[in-house]
Amino acid sequence: MADRSDLETLRESALETGADKAVIIPVSDVLLDPRVRLKCMIPKCYMSGSCGHCPPHGNSIQEVREILSRFRQGIFFQVPVKSTIIAAKSLYKAIETGIMDNEGNAFNLGGHYILVFSIVKLLQKRAKSMGYRVTHGFAAGNCRDPFCHLQPHCRDLMTQKGCRHPELSSFSMESCGMDVFTMAARAGWNHYPIGGTCTPESVPTGNLMGLVLVA
Repeated sequence: MADRSDLETLRESALETGADKAVIIPVSDVLLDPRVRLKCMIPKCYMSGSCGHCPPHGNSIQEVREILSRFRQGIFFQVPVKSTIIAAKSLYKAIETGIMDNEGNAFNLGGHYILVFSIVKLLQKRAKSMGYRVTHGFAAGNCRDPFCHLQPHCRDLMTQKGCRHPELSSFSMESCGMDVFTMAARAGWNHYPIGGTCTPESVPTGNLMGLVLVA
């Protein structure tokens, strides 16, 4: 089991690098629900089947259970996003069409996603520098939008060359069937569902979550 002081150092690292909340959790607090992964496919998300880290590709629920069984603790963190960005009226159309909005909200949101991916990789590297041989990280959303938006396809899916950015990309918590909403609620965090019909006035704040397991 990871040393408590080491986990606290990792938790503080998440806060120092952009998260506004971070907690140490036992793996038993990582909640899996097959309906979360299914939600990526029915109704079909625009990225479903187009990214190697998104359903139906990636880890099955059983494979995620097997991964979790090898760990005991992890760092669960949250990155805040202003509602004027994540619930902007122009954002949904920009994401759906792939044409950036004039206000720059899509690029701004992409920067927040990149921050989550970066924190995940940073915590993994710091854990390994402490002597923890095995880590596993989960970010938020798909990795193709923030890292390969200008590319015609996900290279990991379409060729034998693998991911263009293995040092940054990760599976998301939700693509692995993790019930992020309930986990956030149990951590005492305010978390709001955001969809294409939301407006900044109807959503107090937005949040993106990440998780790093350490053994």
